[in-house]
Amino acid sequence: MRREVYDPRRSPPKRVPKPDALAVLAEANKDSVDPSLFYDSEEKKRKDREEAEERQRKTELRRKKDRLKQREQNPKDEWVCKYRQQDVFDEVDDEKKEHVRYFCEEMHDEGGKRRYIAADPVDFWRGYSQMPVEKRHFYELMRENTPCHLYFDLECSRVANPEVDEARGDVLINHLVDLVREELMHTDEIDATNFDVSEHVIELDSTSETKFSRHIVVRLPDGQMFENNAQCRHFVQKLWRRVESRRDEDERCRALFLKKDTESEDATEPLIDMGVYTRNRVFRLYLSNKYSSGESAPKPRLETTERQRFWKTSKDGEKGEKETFMRSLASLCLDLSPKFIAFEGVTHQSVLRGKEFRGYCTGSYLSPTAAAFNGNAGCPCPRTAAFVCEDFNHWSAHAGAAVRSWTAFPEYGVLTLNLFGNRFCENVERAHKSNNVMFIVDFRESAYYQRCHDPDCRGTRGPWRDLSEDVLDESHALIEMLYEPPTLDDDDEEDVARVPTFDEMDEEDVRAAAAAAL
Repeated sequence: MRREVYDPRRSPPKRVPKPDALAVLAEANKDSVDPSLFYDSEEKKRKDREEAEERQRKTELRRKKDRLKQREQNPKDEWVCKYRQQDVFDEVDDEKKEHVRYFCEEMHDEGGKRRYIAADPVDFWRGYSQMPVEKRHFYELMRENTPCHLYFDLECSRVANPEVDEARGDVLINHLVDLVREELMHTDEIDATNFDVSEHVIELDSTSETKFSRHIVVRLPDGQMFENNAQCRHFVQKLWRRVESRRDEDERCRALFLKKDTESEDATEPLIDMGVYTRNRVFRLYLSNKYSSGESAPKPRLETTERQRFWKTSKDGEKGEKETFMRSLASLCLDLSPKFIAFEGVTHQSVLRGKEFRGYCTGSYLSPTAAAFNGNAGCPCPRTAAFVCEDFNHWSAHAGAAVRSWTAFPEYGVLTLNLFGNRFCENVERAHKSNNVMFIVDFRESAYYQRCHDPDCRGTRGPWRDLSEDVLDESHALIEMLYEPPTLDDDDEEDVARVPTFDEMDEEDVRAAAAAAL
């Protein structure tokens, strides 16, 4: 057999392509071949697309049902839970979660320690309603600059006002609702034409043997809501100024003033708690009670009144409870097209930054020990300040921390403590040579952190450190400052003489403290 030798100088032989079988068949039978035998028709392509879309739709529907079933079985899996309020806000903002509301829990199994929750109201209700009654210590958290309904926290001491029983309490609430209706009618920014107490007023009660306590939520007609609780507070303040001005001529107005305690001779305490309209305010939830330690008697739950004189809940057990829960949320809008109420010149910042208190500690200004702060110089939270100084000395491994001056922001729940005697700075991990440090106490977070006056440390802050449970009750003293500003009237003349004047204050320190607190 002859072997062929490949010669690269020669071109390879041309390959003749094989004829296309379909083309040959079509050519041979061009008069009788139907192209649809080899290619899909447009009709078949359309049907295939529709079938694929239908399969995709059924798959998505099945997945959605599976997710809903999972949410019903484990609703708490949908909750965002953090121990810091700002951490919850940040996660919701970063993930752009929609239709969530915020809540706060005093954890029964952790001694009342607070945690903050973001959840869809329906998911929250599923988990909340499944919890044991004795472990429900929850609050609604109204985030700053979010819409809210008109709400009231009404309370007074029954020891100081023994005449305020259930029947008398009903009368006081009726007086207030009447005055609210009149104020709505006189407010140009609000359309109260269709206002109906049987539809728009929700009343809840948690009265105990020693304290009369009710919550009122007013859902204005036609989807009207306040732009934020600063606007709500403006309306309530306007209402209360009218009540005060008509006290001598209107029995309804006079009845809303009560005695503060058993030592009070005159009825000067307003029934309305004016301290519940602050930034990021918590408001107790329906079917919750305040946490109390194991040694204390359980506190009453917040429930509907027996007679339900205004809006009436459904008689259908769990369904009725869910409906009441949803309607009693002060920050939940149930209307598809809400209308927001805002008053000219009122901003959230102007309301919240309205009052600020400052002072120095009593005793020698240069005293090197924490004992110099003895709590009688007008500082609203002496036990808290003493705890911060002692705790600071402990974890810094230094000594001598004492409060030089303080700045209180009652509407924020914040207390700023400027220290001397211990200059240890967490940022540089050593003591500064000349600049002092300060601490920001935030009762909303039940914690405090360090900031520093040194220029190199500006903009930095230390980690959160928990406050002792024994000092958290002093947060109430901040709110009381809004009505009873601290004075030096009760101090000895010798002590007053040692207190530096406000003219001697370091304005840079005070401004830095204010900026750090906000």
